[in-house]
Amino acid sequence: MIDILIDKLIINSNGYTAIDITDTITDWLRKNKAKRGFVTINAPRKGCIVTLIEYESNLLSDLEEFLARYGEKKKIVLEGLFGKSIVLPVVDGAIDAGVFKRIVFIDISEEEGPKEVLVGFEGVHD
Repeated sequence: MIDILIDKLIINSNGYTAIDITDTITDWLRKNKAKRGFVTINAPRKGCIVTLIEYESNLLSDLEEFLARYGEKKKIVLEGLFGKSIVLPVVDGAIDAGVFKRIVFIDISEEEGPKEVLVGFEGVHD
């Protein structure tokens, strides 16, 4: 049966960070017994971004440098470039994002504290 599941996850942030949330999303899908469909991950708060990247130390340092250079005065532009949400296929209960790709929550709000991430699944589950 096709169904829609929606939930809010809380990410604790220092206000300026990149956090790999792939395992958190995978655990959420497993908990909800998702089999086939699409998962949407969204960061509704201003200054927060969800993107799909290769979570590798050199790339992260380049990303940090890019955010430091352009993020101070142009946060809204960065949100537009990176996006506030991603949609990924779920096949046989697993995210099909490609090799080395990770779901990353980026916070450039400079406001420490909990941040909301919305997760939605549309598809077949047990």
